[in-house]
Amino acid sequence: MLALGVLVAAGGLMWAGHALASSVAGRSSRSGMTSERTSKGLKQTKRVITNVSITAAVAAYPLMRGAEPLTYYGGLLPLDGRAWACLQGFFAAVLYMGLMFLGWVATDNLRFRIRHRPGRLASRLAAVPFSAALGALTEELLFRGMVVADLLDSLGAVPAVAIGALVFAGAHYLRRVKRYWTFAGHLVLGGLLCATFVWTRALWLPIGLHAGGILLTLGTRPFVRYTGPAWLVGASVFPYAGAVGMLALVLLTISMWLTYGGSL
Repeated sequence: MLALGVLVAAGGLMWAGHALASSVAGRSSRSGMTSERTSKGLKQTKRVITNVSITAAVAAYPLMRGAEPLTYYGGLLPLDGRAWACLQGFFAAVLYMGLMFLGWVATDNLRFRIRHRPGRLASRLAAVPFSAALGALTEELLFRGMVVADLLDSLGAVPAVAIGALVFAGAHYLRRVKRYWTFAGHLVLGGLLCATFVWTRALWLPIGLHAGGILLTLGTRPFVRYTGPAWLVGASVFPYAGAVGMLALVLLTISMWLTYGGSL
């Protein structure tokens, strides 16, 4: 349970840093220097605090176990046949989400149109691959490489997957968000990523699945407008939150189970 303690400590550090940044921004606003409501600097500061907190947790956990971080996480990223699972997971996620989008377009639940100027559109699209790779790697190191791996040492596979999925989903709602009904979708996604980690005992497959989902979600956001009901199509920031998206996640989980022959 060491990883859960490290994760809680990182969350506390992040919360305290955000509170301090907001307090400083509030004092600056009262002195006429800036406004927290419109300050891009505050958002960037909070983003840095979040990244530092996550990096500290990822580095601290193996050190507290008496292992070097590179050695520990390198063991979860073996350069053997399982490395190919990263590409397999990536293309599987892109395929499932792509088919889901095509179905929504065919039923007029989703429409594509260009909504940004060429320069801004190009800059946003150029950042998508890096965001997908970095986001997937960071979250998999944290939630699967730390939390689920640690739970497997003290609990069975089924409890580890269940708790890992719950922690993964809940972590996305520690900060203030516009929507909370998307929690169920994050829970199902967490189940997929935790199960594939347990089946393969490596991070490659969940990283690929995660990166593929992020890539298509961020890559289509500048073009799509959801016209269908939210319970069906989810939200632009998380298409898997709707009924169709969660069904796609379940089918993708079954597909991964059939492919890798795992059992919990």
